[in-house]
Amino acid sequence: MSKKILRTLKEGPAEENYDDLLVFGYQCTLFRDDEKAMYIDQCRHLIPWMGDDTLLIDRYDGRGHLSDLSAYDSDIMKNRGWDALTEREKQMEEMIDQERYLDLFCDVEEKLLYEGMFRLVMYTTCIFFKVQ
Repeated sequence: MSKKILRTLKEGPAEENYDDLLVFGYQCTLFRDDEKAMYIDQCRHLIPWMGDDTLLIDRYDGRGHLSDLSAYDSDIMKNRGWDALTEREKQMEEMIDQERYLDLFCDVEEKLLYEGMFRLVMYTTCIFFKVQ
């Protein structure tokens, strides 16, 4: 077994067909900026989050828009049961759970494949009968 693998490695990879492979790109120009690179390497571009100098985030980080996390504290979320939810929240949770576990009950990709094949058959059948 190992001799066969070793022989294959020595011979190199087999010739592969890349007819269906498309590779493209765009030209770009890179500018070397050593000063900016050092600035970023030293994490001087980061800003303190909520005034805490030990928690640094990028200015584009979405957490910068969160000012109060107490509603999302893990202790509160654990203690908050199904009864504490409003009717709207309960409906949303049920809908999200249905979407979350959908693949356990039916294969969505296979279903879409069959629906696509059915539509293709119906479309070609309609064209066939219209032409004749």
